[in-house]
Amino acid sequence: MAKSVLDGTEWTAMEFARLLPEEQRANRQVLACLSCDGRAVFRAGQKRQPSFAARHRQDCRLVTRPWGAFKFLTAAGTRTERARAAILHS
Repeated sequence: MAKSVLDGTEWTAMEFARLLPEEQRANRQVLACLSCDGRAVFRAGQKRQPSFAARHRQDCRLVTRPWGAFKFLTAAGTRTERARAAILHS
């Protein structure tokens, strides 16, 4: 998804692809990331599904490393299980 920095309109790539060509041209220059407002671009072609790409800012929540969070939660779960086992065996 991306949004217009002018009026906040949010589009999925498929919705944007269905806009009239003149509407696409007018809106391509004002696309941004939903989270950080980094500049976004629309991409589509005969061999490419419609999609957006963005130059995300360093603090953008949408590009935080999901595996980092997954590893953190997995490790937390492992610590919790070890603590439960220790309590049960004591």
